[in-house]
Amino acid sequence: MKILVVDDEPLFCELIKAELATCGYSDVRIVHSGVEALKLVRAEKEPFDCFLLDINMPGMDGIQLCSSLRLEPAATDAPFIMVTVRSELESVDKAFAAGATDYITKPISHRDLLGRMGMAAGMVRERAARKAAMATEDRHERFSFEDAVRLEADHSCLDYLAMQNYVLKLGSMRMFSHVVIGFRVANASELFSMLGDIEFKDVMSDVAEIIVEALRTSDAIVSYAGSGAFVALARRYPGVDTDDLFDQLQARLAALNGWYSNLGQIPVRLDVGSPYYRGLLSFLTPTEVLDEAVEGAWKPIFTAGVENERVAGGPKRIRAQVGGKRR
Repeated sequence: MKILVVDDEPLFCELIKAELATCGYSDVRIVHSGVEALKLVRAEKEPFDCFLLDINMPGMDGIQLCSSLRLEPAATDAPFIMVTVRSELESVDKAFAAGATDYITKPISHRDLLGRMGMAAGMVRERAARKAAMATEDRHERFSFEDAVRLEADHSCLDYLAMQNYVLKLGSMRMFSHVVIGFRVANASELFSMLGDIEFKDVMSDVAEIIVEALRTSDAIVSYAGSGAFVALARRYPGVDTDDLFDQLQARLAALNGWYSNLGQIPVRLDVGSPYYRGLLSFLTPTEVLDEAVEGAWKPIFTAGVENERVAGGPKRIRAQVGGKRR
């Protein structure tokens, strides 16, 4: 991989360059500010495959840089690994919302770095395979209805792999301070059959933007899980007002469906599951909580995009599992 390290500490840069070399990565460039990084990315003929960004830098910090680089065509699909100290872990939430893929803490251990870079290399290989498929199959990416494809949406919409990685990094205790909500486009299968994969992906990107905007006050991060399903991770406090969420989604979907109607396209109906939060005694892993939330959208508390009587229901609490049953 061709790697760009951005950190304002020259000594750390030399140390991580040496560590990357021991991990098998020798094509490494180093700059010491966000401004330098943007200039270099725009000037390079061959794009960088992976970025390691220090969160705490003077001027443009790593979060701002990540957000800016995501807008650059040469970096939009690349993995971004944020580098931080443990006292700054709260900033990681903002980094993932800005488009980060992973993070690693200082001082960096060889084992952690090897694992993070291995995951990044896997993402780079997957991206290269998609580009190769585009070159040989109708010049665009092919995917199935079930695939959790990367959407062209707000940076608060993560790849599902990045979302799973994020909740694992949060850990069970920090997940307790979050609410998870599942969403499902009720007529997704019909849309996929009518539109084909590329136009279907565009519709899912539109829906992702609507969900992000509807949950903006909750600092939510949203991810597409495939099959027309989404999952949102929001802060438990102040929480999510389901009445307000319905009103927000209904208004935004009305505007979107009006535009779709002018194009002769069927409207989108969006099922919304009951908010889940992880109980202190839960045995479910953070990624299993995501799965439960997605499943919950199959039994929605309301459907937006159509005239609908909302189903009353508050947050569902995931407690310990005894004898295979949720209690």
